[in-house]
Amino acid sequence: MKKIFLTFLSLLLIQGLSFAKDTIQFEFPNQGWHKIQSPDGVEAKKCYVPYNQSAQNYTEMLIFYERVLKNTDISPIVILQKQLGKDKNNYPDIYPEYIKREMDNAMTAWCSKAKNTCSIQRAFQGKEGVIITTYINKAPHYSQNIFSQWSNILGHIKIYDPQTDKNTNLIEL
Repeated sequence: MKKIFLTFLSLLLIQGLSFAKDTIQFEFPNQGWHKIQSPDGVEAKKCYVPYNQSAQNYTEMLIFYERVLKNTDISPIVILQKQLGKDKNNYPDIYPEYIKREMDNAMTAWCSKAKNTCSIQRAFQGKEGVIITTYINKAPHYSQNIFSQWSNILGHIKIYDPQTDKNTNLIEL
């Protein structure tokens, strides 16, 4: 009886530790984007750069990652605000503007003229946690309207549903 109880308890513990991550569907804007190691060494981040760019030498980067929260009362907009606080420490001259300000789906954009960098970030609710997508451009042409193009691209990212969606352009988080 004791062995059965311990076996049952260990199975519950293993189930609690392993959980499924979300899968997102994303259509890259053009050919040649390839996966690289995260420049900050975080394995959970899925980073992509255009053709001929690398983790050490990039001008554009797309970052996807998921934060699984123990406290499910924290909404994606709160996670995005925390990220903006970190960004403000690295880029003190930024003034983020909200493109979308919903509790479960928020998007911001900012530029740092001092460091010649622009970013668009989106945080939205996944099945397992909050998904954060970031587009970084380290050589923005301010004459181009990167904000409308990239906010539209990031705005179309969705959670993959195997029941209804095609099995294409998937990124496992």
